[in-house]
Amino acid sequence: MEHTHVGMADATVYESRITHPTDVRLLWESCRWLYEQIIFICKQNKIRRPRINFQRQKERHLGYQKRRKRSRRKERRQRKSLLLFLGRLLTRYDELENKGFTKLRQQKDTLRLKTIRKLYYQQKDHLNHPGVRIEDRIVSLHKPYVRPIIRGKKVKAVEFGPKAHLLQVDGINFFEHLSYNAFNEGIRLKQAIWRHQKYFGHCYQFGADQIYATIKNRKYCSTHGIATCFVRKGRQGQYSDQASVLRKELGKQRATVLEGSFGNEKNHYLLDKIKARNQQTEILWIFFGVMTANSVQMGRRIALSKKKRKAA
Repeated sequence: MEHTHVGMADATVYESRITHPTDVRLLWESCRWLYEQIIFICKQNKIRRPRINFQRQKERHLGYQKRRKRSRRKERRQRKSLLLFLGRLLTRYDELENKGFTKLRQQKDTLRLKTIRKLYYQQKDHLNHPGVRIEDRIVSLHKPYVRPIIRGKKVKAVEFGPKAHLLQVDGINFFEHLSYNAFNEGIRLKQAIWRHQKYFGHCYQFGADQIYATIKNRKYCSTHGIATCFVRKGRQGQYSDQASVLRKELGKQRATVLEGSFGNEKNHYLLDKIKARNQQTEILWIFFGVMTANSVQMGRRIALSKKKRKAA
């Protein structure tokens, strides 16, 4: 590796492959799954089914789904209806559980039921207090660990998946932080520089987005003698022309090499929509995708250096 004195950092989201979440869809999936569980328990224990008019609720939901225009009033009415129906299903399930009839088939069914209970209370509070923010909001029954990440992009305002903060040195990406909850990557500049110095020695130049250009980060970089691509505040000072050229070059490298590597990983290494079924496999999928992209790049460099040696 060459140019190990230069580091760059940025954040990206590796999206999970889930259906676009809506409140109505999540409530209906919960109702359908819980109804199937109740029918299975009754059939397994050879007892009479509880009186639940599921077919009427299904027809009502299909009628709502077929509408071209769904006003807020109709959407709120449908959510209220599904919440009441889901509450009745949970009550019937609790009655069966108190009588000792409930025997879930697998452990994942127990976790799914726990997720549905949490979703029920979240949606109930959201219906009664629409302006209040929901903590740890569930957006998928299959992947309850996924959280909405607001990115502010024109194409995708919200993305669903883990957010990763990556450090790049000489075109090779390294994970600095990964979380399913939203975080501000601007406050992780010190950690990124510390990780760079731990493995590659002193960092003399660092490229990052303008979200990193806080007063604390500027003071930290100037104290440690690190040149950045941040727009300078106040007077330009001595050697302003050279500093301007360095800032432009660092900003260009960050925008092309670092952000280009994100697109390369998502388009060619199966990180666009991750198809893993659980959290551990999803994180492993992401690490393998990034490390494979790094390995391919290192292999090309080794092959090119061998050709140069033969030519010499």
